[in-house]
Amino acid sequence: MFRFIALCILLTAGQLHAQETAPEGPLYYTMTPDIITNYQNSGQTLGYIRVSVDLMLKSADKMPLVEQHMPLLRDAINNLLAEQNQQEIRSLEVRNELAQQGQQRLNDLLLKETGETPIHRLLFTKFLYQ
Repeated sequence: MFRFIALCILLTAGQLHAQETAPEGPLYYTMTPDIITNYQNSGQTLGYIRVSVDLMLKSADKMPLVEQHMPLLRDAINNLLAEQNQQEIRSLEVRNELAQQGQQRLNDLLLKETGETPIHRLLFTKFLYQ
């Protein structure tokens, strides 16, 4: 009987600890490594851009879904950036629009693949161009 009570106490304590450590609400996921791609520069030359991307997920349980489809998501951001020209890349206003477009593209891809839209926001935490 004593063992049964001790086991119940341990299980209850473990459940409480799991509830305390599980993050609630949004979770940030950093895409690694940075995304580096070319964009159309003036004339015949190409410019390059390097960005760090963080995804704000709607909940922590969506992380495995995002990780599973990471190659698809990285490719979508790479293509979005490569479609831009020099003036667009250098514009702060367009940069904010790119973040919104990126979020929409990623959610559209994930909706098609999984039936879910887990990304609440896309953030460029580093945005370097040359």
